[in-house]
Amino acid sequence: FTIPADWKGEDVYMHIGSATSNITIYVNGKYVGYSEDSKVACEFDITKYIIPGKENLIAMQIMRWCDGSWNEDQDFWRLCGIAREAYLYARPKAHIDDVFITPDLTNNYNDGKLSIKLTAPAAAGKTYKVQLFDPSGKDVTPQQVGDLTIKKDGVGTAEILVPKPQKWTAETPNLYNLCISLYDGSKLLECIPQRVGFRKVEIKNQQLLVNGQPILIKGADRHELDPDGGYVVSVDRMIQDI
Repeated sequence: FTIPADWKGEDVYMHIGSATSNITIYVNGKYVGYSEDSKVACEFDITKYIIPGKENLIAMQIMRWCDGSWNEDQDFWRLCGIAREAYLYARPKAHIDDVFITPDLTNNYNDGKLSIKLTAPAAAGKTYKVQLFDPSGKDVTPQQVGDLTIKKDGVGTAEILVPKPQKWTAETPNLYNLCISLYDGSKLLECIPQRVGFRKVEIKNQQLLVNGQPILIKGADRHELDPDGGYVVSVDRMIQDI
């Protein structure tokens, strides 16, 4: 494949959504890395192995079994290969590594609070904005939440208070859209969207509560499989099975 020429100067990553039982990656004949844990995505920084604007070669070696197979002995067909998405993406050198979003309900479950913490070691000193949009698309970010700055240790924090938000429950799964934008001066480097819901899960007096209300969980352990698609199951097949 050909890496876009305008990716030069950016960090390039390869994402593998699921590889069973393990995977070894080579780019342009050079060893990049190894991963096992067949139901967890793995990512590789391939920046120094690729040549932007020219043709590049990726080779992926997958083994039928590995030492992790013993730990992963679940009650389903044991298939080998890549069962989820695989793609490449590029990010600016200064980018947000991780975002931690903690929603909560306060004031007797009436008001919402979002606590946001992000880590961006390569973006220390740069500014960022956080914006929250309700399910209808309306911006509900308080005015006092303005431009923020990544600290010297690469950490940034923010808090958003929302009076009487539309709460999340299994019956009313209301989700808000949170956008975190990173800037270098006036230049937008990246925008990271996250969907968040306002809810509070607690255990009181041995009772599981969601937003202060007791709930009962009913369910079944199910590994869906298709005789033709394997782990990839169509909606029609799901309905047929039900």
